Amino acid sequence: MNEIINTIKKNLIQARFTYVIIITSILIFVLIQITEKGSFVSDRTLTKFGAPTAIEIYSGKYWGIVTNSFVHFQFAHLIINIFATLLIASYVERRIGFWKLFGFGLIASFVTSAFQVSLSNDAGIGLSGVNYALFGFIFGKTFIDQRFRIVTKHIALVVMILFIPFCEFMNRTANWNIATIALSSGLLLGILFAGLFSKFRFISSLLISKMILFSLFSLLYSPWSAEWNCSRGMKLHQKMKLKEAKKFYTASLIINPKSVCASDNLTIIKVDELSEKALKLHEQKKYLEAGKVYDQILKIDPKNGWAIENKNRLP
Repeated sequence: MNEIINTIKKNLIQARFTYVIIITSILIFVLIQITEKGSFVSDRTLTKFGAPTAIEIYSGKYWGIVTNSFVHFQFAHLIINIFATLLIASYVERRIGFWKLFGFGLIASFVTSAFQVSLSNDAGIGLSGVNYALFGFIFGKTFIDQRFRIVTKHIALVVMILFIPFCEFMNRTANWNIATIALSSGLLLGILFAGLFSKFRFISSLLISKMILFSLFSLLYSPWSAEWNCSRGMKLHQKMKLKEAKKFYTASLIINPKSVCASDNLTIIKVDELSEKALKLHEQKKYLEAGKVYDQILKIDPKNGWAIENKNRLP
């Protein structure tokens, strides 16, 4: 028992980067709680502390797919992740050192978040993806490096793998919000990184390169993503290229019929188009036709002050 305790202490003493991760995560959690002072946490606050929405990431806040790993706003989520990080990251850091863990953690955060946002329309938050990548690394190294030996490695792998479909089931049935794609991609990435030190070095390097390239490429071009399409539509909308913007908003709704971004912006464009039509008819003194268009606007937006005011001016 004393030997085990001494080993744990040694792991923790030599885990400087692990402490940085944990302290940063706790600090951000506290700041979020102070800012919101309630159970509801707004997207604006999450963005402020490093976890922008998928649309914001696709619109240029690419840093969010790394910084979102430090963000937690639920206490249970924070405790589970920092406990796992304390055990797993410290175990790895003692064996590979500060800078190697830093580099691996950076890549793991980037890849797992990029896969999550690209394939689920949600960037996700928290350290789960990185922790899974670290576990995958440990598991892969157990076969080639005595320092990483785990007696029950196969049981641990089965448990970690089965936890992913369990979380997906709970996401669908109990409204959990676990980033299962980040977990899956992290586990694979970690195992592949372990393979860089074995006879499978070439295959591992090739697959890791593909994962990183996909992560980079998907940030710029993800036509299968509702949020990417909506972000493209918003850029065109701001430039008043309404016809092109409508195509992207429509594509977003086809992928995700519940997309609030796409439906709201299509409504705005529809109101703008009707407003332009009503104004022309009004100026041409075609009051009956203008009145009908004003009614169409008010049916979509009952509180539209411009339409109400102009309709009241009709003779």
